[in-house]
Amino acid sequence: MLPILQVGPAAIQVEGLVLLFGLWVGLTLSEKFCDRRGITSTQLYNLVFFMMIGGLIGARLSFVLRYPEAFIKNPISIISLNPGLLDFWGGLLVAVLVGLAYTQRRQIPILSALDALNPLLAVLMIAVPLSHLASGEAYGKPASIPWGIYLWGMQRHPTQIYGALAGILVLVLLWPARQSFDQKQPGEYFFLFMSLTAASALFLEFFRGDSLLILGGIRSKQVAAWGILVSCLWILNNIRNSRHPEMQNNSLQDRG
Repeated sequence: MLPILQVGPAAIQVEGLVLLFGLWVGLTLSEKFCDRRGITSTQLYNLVFFMMIGGLIGARLSFVLRYPEAFIKNPISIISLNPGLLDFWGGLLVAVLVGLAYTQRRQIPILSALDALNPLLAVLMIAVPLSHLASGEAYGKPASIPWGIYLWGMQRHPTQIYGALAGILVLVLLWPARQSFDQKQPGEYFFLFMSLTAASALFLEFFRGDSLLILGGIRSKQVAAWGILVSCLWILNNIRNSRHPEMQNNSLQDRG
């Protein structure tokens, strides 16, 4: 855990630094793909800006709703700049909603915009767990394992590292698809990414030591991940099936 990096008289929050670096790398990659979906770099940066603002507000409100007891004695901390007081899934949900509203207002194809954002989201999937490692958030269950980390008074599963490795795996699985990016249906790349992300969340949640339990022991994030996974797979299947009639017609024409 390294929450603060002291550089001379300056105290830098490592968690925020990691997130900013991930944002920069992700945006750089997304900028290389956006024109392949008919989106300008200006539209991309404006979209990301508004999604970031909405995502930060949503992530903070979601965290407050999940852990209200942490803010009862000190309500002013609701507007704290501490990135450890953010809920990823809540922020993601609000960011997506803001993105939908912005693309509709600017008449940007929604599915194409989501595909263009994919590289950014994939990089953030690695950066967010690493930022949690720096701050000590999203910690794992107590465990006596050789690769465990000592955190909050005991040896634990390094769930932050698990999360970063899962993000790297998702990025590795998706990276070869960039070569056929132009041949994929709009939205196909994004919903494939979301399916893999939800599947990894289902697995990683078993090792978390700070999970919110509902209905007598069910992990709330796993319920959300199941919902996202099923929805994304259904949408992905519909997107892929939508191109079959055209392919069949082309095949018949070739035979004729």
